[in-house]
Formats: sequence, structure tokens, C-alpha cells
Amino acid sequence: MDSLIRQLLDGVDLSDPDAVWTVFWRLMDMVDWWLLIAITLVGIVGGGLIGWRRGTFWRDVALGAALGPLGWIVSFVLPARVRTCLACGHRNSAGSATCTRCGDALPPVR
Repeated sequence: MDSLIRQLLDGVDLSDPDAVWTVFWRLMDMVDWWLLIAITLVGIVGGGLIGWRRGTFWRDVALGAALGPLGWIVSFVLPARVRTCLACGHRNSAGSATCTRCGDALPPVR
């Protein structure tokens, strides 16, 4: 940790008003931004695939973007959108138009 601080403060005059910005930009140069962007994009795509399957696309895309792979776990824990058949009470996926058990028309998604 001391070597990192020495590397950040090497050649910086701490009495200079712009010293904070110099240290900030040196710290930002140490971050591997391509890796962070790649992890975020993988999180978004994974969340989108999970949401597409469960009928909660935008919610799961947002969770994947905000939390990355941890958002995938949250997506699986949260309830999926379902359509309950009024005739037989069977729970169907959000994309179904008719009940898979009795074939009756389903009400709107809730």
C-alpha cells in the first residue's frame, strides 16, 4: 500500500491547488477500464437473457447493469411475471396466450 501511495504522490507538490486533480488522474490511469466495461456488458447481456426467459426483460437488464453477475442471482430470487388461468388456476409463463393445462385464454400479465 505504501508503494502505491508513493507512486501516486511521486513528483506532486502537495501545496499546489491542482495536486488533488493530479493524484486523481494518476489513480484513474491505474484502473483497467476495458475490463470494467466488459464485465458490465456481460452483466447486461446475461440479465437480458434471464429476463427474456422469465418475462422481466428490462428489470433484469437493469439488475445486470447495476450489479453484474450478482444481479443474475437477484433476478432468479425475484418472482417472475406469470399469468394465472381463471378457469383452472394454473400458473403460466408471461408469454403464453392460452393456458397450457386447459387451453383457455389467459388474462393480462400482472
